[in-house]
Amino acid sequence: MKKLLLVFNPKAGRGEFPKYLYDVVEMFTREGFEVTAYPTSGIGDAYNFILERGKDFDLITCSGGDGIMNEAANAYIKLKTLPPLSYIPCGTTNDFAVSLGLPVTIPEAAKAILDGRPRQVDAGLFGDKYFTYVAAFGQFTEVPYVTAQSAKNILGRAAYFLEGIKQLGSIHDICCKIDIDGEIIIGNFMLGIITNSTSVGGFKFQPENDSAMDDGLFETIFVRRPKNIQEQSDIIATLTNPEANTEMIVMRSAKKVFIEAEGPCDWTIDGEYGGRHKQITIENVHRALEIIAPS
Repeated sequence: MKKLLLVFNPKAGRGEFPKYLYDVVEMFTREGFEVTAYPTSGIGDAYNFILERGKDFDLITCSGGDGIMNEAANAYIKLKTLPPLSYIPCGTTNDFAVSLGLPVTIPEAAKAILDGRPRQVDAGLFGDKYFTYVAAFGQFTEVPYVTAQSAKNILGRAAYFLEGIKQLGSIHDICCKIDIDGEIIIGNFMLGIITNSTSVGGFKFQPENDSAMDDGLFETIFVRRPKNIQEQSDIIATLTNPEANTEMIVMRSAKKVFIEAEGPCDWTIDGEYGGRHKQITIENVHRALEIIAPS
């Protein structure tokens, strides 16, 4: 009999998953799996448990928000011998699941695991830690925003904020030197996003080449701080209309990004706090993860 490890955050998504636990276990059991269910008790618990026990199973399934998938991914990459990962999204932030085309309802996501196939996807290396979906700094990425707001909606929130402010002086910015695959860009940026996706908050990237989650490239976007009303209007137009364009927003596809800020700034990684950093290197790790996704 095949063995399945089900690691879940019982508090994610207003505690929805435990209500479906019996149904999910029964669904997997009917398909020939012996299921071991493990509820996590805090940050880092999923990572540690998968690191210790993951190699004993044929499939690892995580349920929770993007944070639990981040922990599973870090354990997977560290061990290099784990079975494929799978994901039942059940959080307020399910960006990674949506990017993979996974259903966001628990029963449908569980069924998609049984019907799906292993797929190799890229991961990001942020310093010495890995992420699955997004790394971001600047306005609207602080933890109070992220805990209540999907990382995908950062750009929409930025446009809304810019539309409503009366004084440009209320915009916070970070003076940065950014190296994007050897291209140096210097400026004051109110927002920076490095993501393994073709869109963020409905904003469609327009890279030189077709992008995907397994192409070895990030999509990056850096929004400059507007100095006048015209620049403010240009940014709003571009954030709300994918067809628009402005020099106030820098977009690139890249394998490696090095950012040196004037002083330490807060980062958000997969919707969780990523620490304060003055300098950070972010690299794409090509096809580092194997995840069950819809065929």
